[in-house]
Amino acid sequence: MVDELLSAIGPDLVEFERRLEESVAADGPLADAMEHIVRAGGKRFRPALVLLAAALGTPDRDQAFNLAMGIEFIHTATLVHDDLIDNASTRRGITTIHETVGVNPAIIIGDYYFAKGANLMASIGEPSIDLAISNTVMTICLGELLQLTSRRDYDQTLEEYHNKIARKTAALVETCCYCGAVVANLDARRTEALRRYGFYIGMAFQIADDVLDYTSTAEELGKPVGADLRQGTVTLPLMLALQEPLVAPALRALFAHEPMTDADHEEVVRLVCGSSAIEQADAQARDFAVRARAQLAAFDESPSRDTLERVCDYVVERRT
Repeated sequence: MVDELLSAIGPDLVEFERRLEESVAADGPLADAMEHIVRAGGKRFRPALVLLAAALGTPDRDQAFNLAMGIEFIHTATLVHDDLIDNASTRRGITTIHETVGVNPAIIIGDYYFAKGANLMASIGEPSIDLAISNTVMTICLGELLQLTSRRDYDQTLEEYHNKIARKTAALVETCCYCGAVVANLDARRTEALRRYGFYIGMAFQIADDVLDYTSTAEELGKPVGADLRQGTVTLPLMLALQEPLVAPALRALFAHEPMTDADHEEVVRLVCGSSAIEQADAQARDFAVRARAQLAAFDESPSRDTLERVCDYVVERRT
């Protein structure tokens, strides 16, 4: 589905992969550890958004690729650190870097690729891009801290949840689209429309991801179902289920267990999936996707705009 969706920039994504692998291979002793997570792929959602946004204007080809690679390195660095914080043993079905090389090397590798991503983006020579990515990395760190300090907080508000995912996920997606617009030499009106598009798509993507943590399978996710729940991360489906009088008492009784067992976590997943919370959360994701689509009215019809419209459907209908 992803390959079909991104057919408008298919050749560019092939070239992106070639450049990405070549760049990692040049990193000497860090290359072996990083190559296995880079080769594992993932959806390349963020660099694809960079290239789609850039294709709406007249970008310098090398600048667009450096931007896409820089953002992918920064995103991957956040995953290396996330996995370490969460003590996760797998991601996308493969062993995490800290499990492969150890904790201390994993921290260094994450730091290195943060810096490498920033270096690639600085090579473009556009101060607004440098400012955007530095602000975004700070925002992501604040989001991660919020997530850490709100673990097992079963009474957080919807506003707190939205603020958290805006920082943790939407900020980087927003920056992908904004910076893509900058290298495309778009005017201020269309640049702002793409920035808003990225923010709304990022919000929709994260809410849909939180739903999948309850409704998908371990094989589809590449990690255990309810992984966020097991780490104490409270997401929208659980928050909404806790507002249902018929479900909330049973959920709170399970949360009172210390520590919660695998069977407890499985029962929480069952209760949440049996409530209306999944449908309500899905509706919120779709609402953000509708808001994203509306921003594309600023652009004439083109293959890239058509793909960005279809991304609005993809983020809320995907299974992984």
